[in-house]
Amino acid sequence: MVVEMQMVMELTATIFAMLGMVIDGGFSEMIKESKNVFDLGERAYWITVILNVLTWQFCFMGTAGMVFITSSLTGGVCMTALMAVNVLGGVIVFGDNFGVIKIISTILCVWGFGSYLYGIYMKKEEEEKKKQDSNERMVTHNG
Repeated sequence: MVVEMQMVMELTATIFAMLGMVIDGGFSEMIKESKNVFDLGERAYWITVILNVLTWQFCFMGTAGMVFITSSLTGGVCMTALMAVNVLGGVIVFGDNFGVIKIISTILCVWGFGSYLYGIYMKKEEEEKKKQDSNERMVTHNG
């Protein structure tokens, strides 16, 4: 049910965005951009746009699935990690400027993700220690 709800929300958002582009003339601008600006040609432009849309749809579906299976915190943390990957991908693949704002945002994303992973590690260590203490008490009590 959660995945179906996510699909309906994504479809609705896509329809509203496309409607806004039709009303505002965004598609005609995209056609001009594909012909005049994009270096690899019109076909490559539209393939890039379609693959980008599909990739983000799958990304958000995956996040919804992750929230359903684990928790919203895990989904949020993974989205934060994806932001850092997205910024770095833009710099590496497209040669975007890696200015101060991108550096700071990437550091904060990586720091947050690392803190979350460290917190999980510490929690598991604590659980293991409690388990060992419990086992030792049982052995001592039974022995």
